[in-house]
Amino acid sequence: MKRLAKKLGIAVSGLAVVLAIAWIFAPLPTARLLIQINNTSAGLEAKTVSTPVGDIHYLEGGTGETVLLLHGIYARKEHWIEMTRPLVDDYHVILLDLPGFGDNAKLPADDYALGIQAANLTAVLDALDLDAVHIGANSMGAYVASLLATDAPDRVLSLAYIGSPLGVPTSVPSDMDTARAAGDLPLVVQSEADFAERNAWLSPDIPYVPGPILTLWMQAEVATADHNLEIWDVVHHQSQPPTVLDLAPTLPMPALVVWCTPDRIFHVSGAEPLVAALPQGELRVMDGCGHLPMLDQPRATADIYLDFLRAVDPT
Repeated sequence: MKRLAKKLGIAVSGLAVVLAIAWIFAPLPTARLLIQINNTSAGLEAKTVSTPVGDIHYLEGGTGETVLLLHGIYARKEHWIEMTRPLVDDYHVILLDLPGFGDNAKLPADDYALGIQAANLTAVLDALDLDAVHIGANSMGAYVASLLATDAPDRVLSLAYIGSPLGVPTSVPSDMDTARAAGDLPLVVQSEADFAERNAWLSPDIPYVPGPILTLWMQAEVATADHNLEIWDVVHHQSQPPTVLDLAPTLPMPALVVWCTPDRIFHVSGAEPLVAALPQGELRVMDGCGHLPMLDQPRATADIYLDFLRAVDPT
């Protein structure tokens, strides 16, 4: 037994050395390998589906009722992986790169209008042959999900706002509100330095991501800096559908609102009015996390979401 343990220790040490060397000399291939390993360890498989807006990348795992997870602006499907680990035991989970984001091809700027994004999401559901799903969504993705749920409530079994949604006015200005009033856009990355600063805005304690993966994502975002500015303008200024707070009374499905403190992007004062407007709203306020609870506290967020899902469908 001691001899076996020693051999395993040597093998693990050897693998660590190989990865360390690859990290230095081939960071981007190493990043893709690490992403693949992490996907597999979470019970997820990377896939694509053809749609009218191009090939859409997603991760899929588990069996049971379908849970669809949607990220926010400039984000990506991998942000949900750690939270997803407990979900795949009981649910069929899909982590989607929204059209125009993540590993998907960029779209013309006008196609990021929220209403068009909702129509594109419907096209993805059709391509995946998904009739009715539970949706968990963050930030801009939550706004898009709300529009979909308004237009096709029969396709949304439940709706969870995991982290504050875009489109809910708050009585107390957030740090981002103050920054925007001063002419700053802290979420829009224009340089490598901006990337690190933006992440600090999103999380009070930035979650660890291996260096090669962080570099891969940073380079991809910086490479589309000008387009990102156009996307921000379309989402926040040119597309003006009803707010999520306006839509809330029309959403008949069970709804969960998970809002963190301190969330520097949207102040927690928006949480109670949103829950009050939802016909079947439930509120959970989490402490010590920021705008992305699925990254800051993945296990605690998963437990809250699982409790909600099991109450929606106790079978």
